[in-house]
Amino acid sequence: MAAAAPRTSSSSAPADDSPALDASALETVADPSRPDADPIVLNVRELRTYFYTYDGVVKALDGVTFKLRKGETLGLVGETGCGKSVTSFSITRLIPDPPGRIMSGSVLFRGADVLWDLEREAKFKPIGDTGRVKIKRSFRRIRAATERMSAIRGGGISMIFQEPSQAMNPIFSISDQVSEALLLHRGQEVVQHLLDADEGKVAARVASRGAGNAPPLEGSPPEESATTLDAAIDRLVVAARTSDRPGALAAAADIGRLAGIRTIGTECYYTARDAGATLSESGAEVRKRFARLKLSPLQRSYLRREKKRMELVTKLNQVYLDEMRARSPRGRERRSIGRKIRALRWRTFYFGLWGIRSHVKKPLTNEAFWETVQLLEGVAIANPARVARGYPHELSGGMIQRVMIAMALSADPDVLIADEPTTALDVTIQAQILEMMRQLKHRVGTAILLITHDLAVIAEVADRVCVMYAGVIVETAPVQELFRRPLHPYSQGLLSSIPRVDEPSKRLASIPGAVPNLITPPTGCRFHPRCPYAMPICKETRPPTTVEGEGHTVACYLYKGPVAVN
Repeated sequence: MAAAAPRTSSSSAPADDSPALDASALETVADPSRPDADPIVLNVRELRTYFYTYDGVVKALDGVTFKLRKGETLGLVGETGCGKSVTSFSITRLIPDPPGRIMSGSVLFRGADVLWDLEREAKFKPIGDTGRVKIKRSFRRIRAATERMSAIRGGGISMIFQEPSQAMNPIFSISDQVSEALLLHRGQEVVQHLLDADEGKVAARVASRGAGNAPPLEGSPPEESATTLDAAIDRLVVAARTSDRPGALAAAADIGRLAGIRTIGTECYYTARDAGATLSESGAEVRKRFARLKLSPLQRSYLRREKKRMELVTKLNQVYLDEMRARSPRGRERRSIGRKIRALRWRTFYFGLWGIRSHVKKPLTNEAFWETVQLLEGVAIANPARVARGYPHELSGGMIQRVMIAMALSADPDVLIADEPTTALDVTIQAQILEMMRQLKHRVGTAILLITHDLAVIAEVADRVCVMYAGVIVETAPVQELFRRPLHPYSQGLLSSIPRVDEPSKRLASIPGAVPNLITPPTGCRFHPRCPYAMPICKETRPPTTVEGEGHTVACYLYKGPVAVN
């Protein structure tokens, strides 16, 4: 931040009188074992994003700085219009250009500078004294930056959008859109599952089973024989016909484990649930589903081609990451990998011919569909198989929100940006979604940037909190520390507006005024027109960010701690 004049005022008044929530209920919220030595996966420094409009330049972000560590949940809170969503779009470089433009700063993802070469993408020329600017863009460099971001979006940084209905294509089915993201980031795993599913040997034994026992599976332990697999199918059919859902799910899980491919259990479960009236008819329908595990020579060749192509794409993404880490182009390596990908497609062009294309893609399409069903099950969608075949316009806002969450979580990202993820959901589903995010954090070490208005959600899941106002971060603190001792007057106002269980009759306070017009923001501290403790110096110079405790920083002239170092 900019250098500031000396501070002359006392620092005790607002902190002593400000109300705070009962912190005893928060003792189990933050993970006390969170080590400070965890690697920083996302480092945002002095990020500035402007929007060039006919009315003037909107300074939506003006020096945003924060860090996000592996396995940490960082909450970003503030009023509507303070720049929270613009921050998330700037990190992922999804700002619409025009009219928006990231002006300066750095976004480091695992050492890779997402904004590398930013200053060479556009040149700005003022138009006289009108306050307007003419922008000359280098579309070649902008296209190169977009290609580099493909190595990070989804698998590296994933995002749950605030308006999921606008983020989904209405002409494609739910399974098409979710499976596209799944295959893009976990395609090698899906293809390998199909190739490892014994290439139809399990299907042949199960499908040919008569009244007697079938021979054991090759290479399987004695207890995991085809007889055991057949017994699991029989248990599934009986449980499905008697509406024993827990028993049917357990049998389906056993089928997936014994068959060597998890999704076949899910497919068998929904087949048995919706199959014919008799047990024999249901069993026959379930056993037919194993036929999809038997690959033809052409299908097997196509899957091997896809696996090799995906390996080359992964290698190309690594080159892009190396470029951003070294801040130096590696055009020769990129072109070499691109030539290999094009040559691979040319040598196997017949896979795209009419009549062959649908045949060779069928195993991968079926597997991706049932993977999608499993993802939808994870976000508590009722009848996910039917929903996966449907279209976005057939779903409610809450259902589309859950589909978007499933899509974002499908790639096990390193950083998950959740922009109001539970806004359109009821309370019970909110708890399930937050628990899913918590499990993802502990399972793969995903770092979460949680953007929300709900301080109750922040208290439940966040480790640290950044309070944002009018495009700048005014306070950062561990979640328990912020609720115990909010320092900035804006933070105190936010917490004062929350009902308290221990004081049910207390009148709730509100912050007077509104978020300022960011075309002509207030000079000095942007909060001073609404601050009850404003001083003359607050109107002149922006306050520096000072350290007022362990991990607790604030940008306010009421405090006199040492200036924080970014």
